Amino acid sequence: MGVLDVFRRKRAPAAQPEEIAKEVPVVEVEAAAEAKRLSEIEPIFIKSMNLQSLVDVQGVVNELQAGNIVVLDISSLMEQDPSDLKRAIDQLKGICQGIGGEVGRLTETKVIATPKFVRLQFKKEAET
Repeated sequence: MGVLDVFRRKRAPAAQPEEIAKEVPVVEVEAAAEAKRLSEIEPIFIKSMNLQSLVDVQGVVNELQAGNIVVLDISSLMEQDPSDLKRAIDQLKGICQGIGGEVGRLTETKVIATPKFVRLQFKKEAET
C-alpha cells in the first residue's frame, strides 16, 4: 500500500437505471392545463378618468384594485381647488404605495396610476 493510497476513494458501483427510477419521483405535467391557465388571464384595461373631486379617488382605487391602469385628467380640479387636488394626489399616492402600484405625471394635466404589476419608467432629464 503506497502513501497516496490513503487519498484514493473506493468508488461505489454505478447505480442501475432501475434503482434510479425508484429513487427519483416522477412528476406528470398536463400540457392542456398550462394552455388553459393562459386563456384564463383577465385583460388589463387602460382607462381614462376625470379627477373632479376627492370623491373620484375611490373610483380610481377600484380600477387599480381590478388590475387596470388609469390615466387621470386633473385639469378641472386644478382650476377649481388646487388644495383639493393636492389632497387627492396624496391619497392616490398613499393607496398606490399600499397596493404596490405607482403614480406619475404625464403632462401638466395628466397623471397615470398603475396597479402593483405595472412599473413606470420616465425618461431622465438631460443635465446641463
